[in-house]
Amino acid sequence: MVNDNVQNVGLNMPEYMYQKQEKPIQLITLLADGSSSQNQPVAGPGSPMRIDLLNEFFQRFITTLAKDDDVNEQVRINIMVFNHEVESVLEMAFMRPRDITIPVITAKGGTDMSLATIDGITVTEAAYQVGKTVGNEHYRPRIVIVGDFEDNLTAEAVRMINEYNDAEKMLFDGFSTIPLNTEDPYFREPAIWCLKEAIPDEKRRLAVRTYNDLADGYQQYADLTAMAIRIRTRTGEGEKPVILPEEDPFQRADNKLIVPHFNDLI
Repeated sequence: MVNDNVQNVGLNMPEYMYQKQEKPIQLITLLADGSSSQNQPVAGPGSPMRIDLLNEFFQRFITTLAKDDDVNEQVRINIMVFNHEVESVLEMAFMRPRDITIPVITAKGGTDMSLATIDGITVTEAAYQVGKTVGNEHYRPRIVIVGDFEDNLTAEAVRMINEYNDAEKMLFDGFSTIPLNTEDPYFREPAIWCLKEAIPDEKRRLAVRTYNDLADGYQQYADLTAMAIRIRTRTGEGEKPVILPEEDPFQRADNKLIVPHFNDLI
């Protein structure tokens, strides 16, 4: 059951979430850190505020997935913002990118990443079960946590994350709003154990070369997500996805992401 602190969360979903779809569905729940720590600069004086980059992430991610007709038809996005509570900020949960009015998130309050993670998994699992009931195929649902990872995780949250990750029932991605690259002069080490527990697969912990690259890194992550869906769509059942050299953004000179390989994101 979804925690009582969750506001406006449930299976209030568009009609098409209850209908049979021709192609597999990709459920994506974005968990955004809207706590007061996001009102701090990303790095040194004059650098962007974390909350501004968080809002830019949503703009780039949703707009990019909405551009491609096939991707838009296959992706269903849910956005949950957390501080000491968790709030669903879309009109309905799990909407097509083009149907979304992108919210502007403000930062306030404390941080309860455990509550957000548990509720994010619970709601995503419920949506997945609805899809199965009407006969839809799904790519593995994805939980994307965007924040500074400065919080404790409860044993219950860690257990739930590991259960879904080990059973390959969900994918967990993490994109930090602070520099994680040790070569960045403004590098800040978050509660690294928290990052590792929330995102148990180190290949899915995304980082950029310097804090100045964060916005471009968000755009590349959006591009990678869209590209991964296109590649999986053209890949037959039981076939290994084939990535053409020109499709791999990690081969480009302007690549900003330093953690994952494209294969790991498909």
